[in-house]
Amino acid sequence: MEKKIIIYIYYNNISLILKKCLFKIGFSKEILFYTFYAFPYFLIFFKNKKNNKKPIKKKKNKSFSIFLILSFFINLTIFFLKNSLSSLSFKDYLLIKIYNYPNTFIPIFTLLAPLCEEIFFRKIILNEFLIQKVNPRKAIILSSFLFGFIHNNPIQFISGVIIGIIIGINYVITFSIKNCIIIHSFNNVIFIIFSFLIKNY
Repeated sequence: MEKKIIIYIYYNNISLILKKCLFKIGFSKEILFYTFYAFPYFLIFFKNKKNNKKPIKKKKNKSFSIFLILSFFINLTIFFLKNSLSSLSFKDYLLIKIYNYPNTFIPIFTLLAPLCEEIFFRKIILNEFLIQKVNPRKAIILSSFLFGFIHNNPIQFISGVIIGIIIGINYVITFSIKNCIIIHSFNNVIFIIFSFLIKNY
């Protein structure tokens, strides 16, 4: 498990260096954002493609809509908290990027990020915790903290951990990575809608 996390950090650092070098010699910023966001994930998926083992049989998904509703209300709560904490000068750099580069960051945030992050944090990280017989509650919390940590922002860390727990519970119940991707994408779409509503209010 630790090895996969170290590999991710290593690939991510290589991605950042390559992105900066290619940008300096004239490559398109949009193309670089798309390509190098996915770069570390695809390298990990390629190395991990033989490991499709699941800890137990897949269960029927009877609570998918509940997770979507939870995601919606958590987004709403986070926005109220963010507004109440505005005096503490927490800057949401993701929102700044979305406002300044909507054609680049909205597709990444709503499509590419849910796909790559769910495969890595749920299908690989959380699933391996479960295979190693880690208590499911502990496995969900650990993978969610890792998920929040990669966002490099106090507000996104909090929201990432909370949403990660919701998606992690869904994965432990259903073992459906497709549902995890849909919930993650839905969460991000709602986040963007709220962001633009608040910005234009």
